[in-house]
Amino acid sequence: MAEAATGIPMTPAQQGLWFAERAIGASAAYLVPAIVTAPDGTGSAALDAAWAALAGRHPLLAATVAETDGEPLLHPGAPAPVVHRTVTADRLTGELAAELATGFDFADTGGSAGPFARCAVLHVDDGRTVVMAVAHHLVLDGLGRDILVADLGAAVGGRDLGTGDLATFAALAQAQTRRVAGALPAARDFWSRRPVPPADAVLPGLAATPAAAEPATHLDLGWTPELDAALAAGKEALGVTRFEVLLAGIHALLTRYGNPLVSVAVDVSTRTPETAGEMGMWVSELPVTRAADPQASFAELARAVRAEARAVYGHREVPFGRAVPHLPPRLAMAPVSTSYIRLGAESDGQASAPVDRLFATATVRAAMHLHFIDTPGGLTGRVHIPTRLLPAADGERAVAHFRTLLAAALADPDRPIGDLDLLLPAERALLARLDGPARPRPATTVLDQVRAAAAATPDAIAVTGGGSDDLTYGQLVAAAHRVGHGLRRRGIGAGDVVGLCAHRGTELVAGLLGILAAGAAYLPLDPALPPARLDFIAADAGAKLVLGHADALPGVAASPAEPLPLDGLAAFAGEPDSAPAATDPDGLAYVIYTSGSTGSPKGVEVGHAALANLVAAIGELIGAGPADRWLHLTSLSFDISGLELFAPLTTGGRVVVAADAAVREGAALARLIADAGITHVQATPSGWQLLLDAGWTGAPVTALCGGEALPLPLARRLRPLVGRLVNVYGPTETTIWSTADDVPADPGRITLGGPLANTALRVVDDRLHPVPPGVPGELCIGGAGLARGYRGRPDLTAERFVTGPDGGRWYRTGDRAVLGPDGRPEFLGRWDDQIKLRGHRIELGEIERVLLDAPGVAQAAVAVHGGELAAYLVGGADHTAVRAHAAERLPRYMIPRDLVGLDALPLTFNGKLDRSALPAPQEPDGAPAEAAPAGGADLTAVVTDIWREVLRVEAIGPDTTLFDLGGHSLTIMQIIARVRDRLGVEVPFDAFFDTPTVEGVVATVDELLQEESA
Repeated sequence: MAEAATGIPMTPAQQGLWFAERAIGASAAYLVPAIVTAPDGTGSAALDAAWAALAGRHPLLAATVAETDGEPLLHPGAPAPVVHRTVTADRLTGELAAELATGFDFADTGGSAGPFARCAVLHVDDGRTVVMAVAHHLVLDGLGRDILVADLGAAVGGRDLGTGDLATFAALAQAQTRRVAGALPAARDFWSRRPVPPADAVLPGLAATPAAAEPATHLDLGWTPELDAALAAGKEALGVTRFEVLLAGIHALLTRYGNPLVSVAVDVSTRTPETAGEMGMWVSELPVTRAADPQASFAELARAVRAEARAVYGHREVPFGRAVPHLPPRLAMAPVSTSYIRLGAESDGQASAPVDRLFATATVRAAMHLHFIDTPGGLTGRVHIPTRLLPAADGERAVAHFRTLLAAALADPDRPIGDLDLLLPAERALLARLDGPARPRPATTVLDQVRAAAAATPDAIAVTGGGSDDLTYGQLVAAAHRVGHGLRRRGIGAGDVVGLCAHRGTELVAGLLGILAAGAAYLPLDPALPPARLDFIAADAGAKLVLGHADALPGVAASPAEPLPLDGLAAFAGEPDSAPAATDPDGLAYVIYTSGSTGSPKGVEVGHAALANLVAAIGELIGAGPADRWLHLTSLSFDISGLELFAPLTTGGRVVVAADAAVREGAALARLIADAGITHVQATPSGWQLLLDAGWTGAPVTALCGGEALPLPLARRLRPLVGRLVNVYGPTETTIWSTADDVPADPGRITLGGPLANTALRVVDDRLHPVPPGVPGELCIGGAGLARGYRGRPDLTAERFVTGPDGGRWYRTGDRAVLGPDGRPEFLGRWDDQIKLRGHRIELGEIERVLLDAPGVAQAAVAVHGGELAAYLVGGADHTAVRAHAAERLPRYMIPRDLVGLDALPLTFNGKLDRSALPAPQEPDGAPAEAAPAGGADLTAVVTDIWREVLRVEAIGPDTTLFDLGGHSLTIMQIIARVRDRLGVEVPFDAFFDTPTVEGVVATVDELLQEESA
């Protein structure tokens, strides 16, 4: 036949799979095994003859493939010879697995590949003969495997199978191609009204969704008779099929894991009566996608999934990649996939040739594949996960979650999905570790404790440095009392707010304690802040009076609050040294305003009880006593300054105030730490970086690091230089710090550690239910450290300080965290640092952590500018090396386009990264010179002509994409082939998805030509 000489076109489904193989290269992921035990007495010659007869009946098993002008065509071929091996019984499973791990070679362009089916006969030393046929999905689907087994068994039994011809397949393929062409417009319209399946999924412990075929771990489904009975009863009650219940269960599980858009790929047969007995790829993998809705009941979800699945089935004829051509090549159409086989009684087993249906491929294409086999004896199956990307223990937990959740859903199908049982007993037990030690709360305020320390050692130095005279404990308390009396005489009392706008020094400390002594709450007003901001804070907080240094008070001149000079405490001379009033342990201690990076600054009201609890908890954790010398480094407007003051002053220690110059200069700070005999230093990671960059060689201090995520490289660099490194974490709304973790000598990861005394943690979903370990969620904090709320903002207070399902009061931090298997939470970043770019959910913090591991990178930050990711690097690293480092660890869409070197990252006045101040990357000066293509032709004209030829169009606008013109995988391959022939370069497949315009492809070709000429 002419077709045999010129080649037979593949079906659209085969073309799509061939394209995926050429683009991704995942041969071992598309293998279909058939394993049978030959009847006793079957000889090797009979099996060889049976395989040859099988290939004669189904010539597709022997066909080869060659590309002609970019189009893959089938050609007649000879079957692969049968391989015979002798194995021991204990090695049988390993031999089968090794056979299944071996993919097929796909020829280089212009060559020939195939055949895509082979047969191995394993002669076992116990007398069995096991036959394993392995075929690529190009030529064999799941139902075809049953045909293969039946025909192979018939041939072994001596039955004549007859002779087939590729012409038969050609006619079937042409018929399907015509059906696809006719159904394509409706399919494209259908899928255009549905969201594109996400490329990634959230599963416990999943590092990433596979970008290539990954070695697989195979887990047992663990189905029980009780679940089988519930499934049978539930499908009747819900009015859906057994598979639809299972599919809804997978959707419910992914919803509970926090996936906002849930998509599950389902194998759908496209066989017709004409293809019933033929080999081939008569199947489509189609996604069933729905937006997650935890509030919906399982009954509602099951019916919705049924409706969506059946709507999807109506477009089974058109391969998904053809219907959605702009989607980049994917191993799986959705990050989670499933397959379902229902066997009748006659298929339970065949004594002459039993099929091992659970023996799975050695690799997996999805983050998780659930394979169900429904038999009259009950449901069974396997779950396949990528070994490298998902630990087996986490995979087993996910399977157990599926069983637990489905059992709960079937028992109470009208209950919201978000409220169904999910956690396993061991995971519930782990939650107990998130409750900090219960300790009696201090019955006094921090001021009372400072007074007690002064009574015990009145002559001990309490505060020193900052360019002012030292104060003993006796002098400090007396000064605070005088300030308190002066404030009381000016009408300040319990419940009032007094601003404190002062420079760092002993007078600031006396003024702060004096405000508390008056029964009022202090309001930090940093003189370094812009006057407009200071005025806003003072007015918003309702400050009656602002106490501060004379040169700082003009910054709040527009405020209605009365100014009162603090200089020399002269305004309070003659006031009594006695305590002016008793401080209420249940009263308000301070109001502190957040940075206001999103919206207007908001004041957080912190009570005395919360502050006293924090100081006591830190004292218990790290020890605090009279011999300690704490460095007061932080601005009063940053709440961690409260710990630098109160931790030493409540225990008889000393506060050493750092001068403004030392705060800004690492070398001066290093000298102060050494000269003053500092024992405790608290700073942000940026502050520690400043010290290290100045060449600090270390000191035997207790180092507290918080305010931002502690990068692992910084921890490894800092830990050997200090006596103890404690990673502390806590929002302003939970009173300074809520968790602490001692960083070991050689840290492998950084965690938030455990909760402080009288503090509780939970990592929760949107409905405030705890999520399983390994699943990202929002970190909530409860306990004695909770602030009262936001001053004058009852709406925001109600939004962020919530009542959980347990009836307790919790603060929603807005921080993303994940529990490790040891119950220690790890910080993942802010919810508002999660972006979506070209359909991908991207965590900026994840990219930053990878960049920090690159050689020569001291600090890193990532932002989005002009719709592209930009990375900002401090440390003088080689950008080419950094990009290569990132490419090995991140998917392509997470690799920043621009790498920008900076001397330092921009910081807020609190010492945190100011992401909004990262500069936009500069465009290169001038466009690169165009390389002249072969023959001197204009490059754009050559590429445009190729597009016109392949796509059969005349006009192509500058912004018109390949997919606007009806392009798909086959046309991409044809364009690549023509570009290769005429210009001598191989355009990568992903270029057509990243920049699918003529100019975009021209730019790629130009770059490739320049690389060749270099």
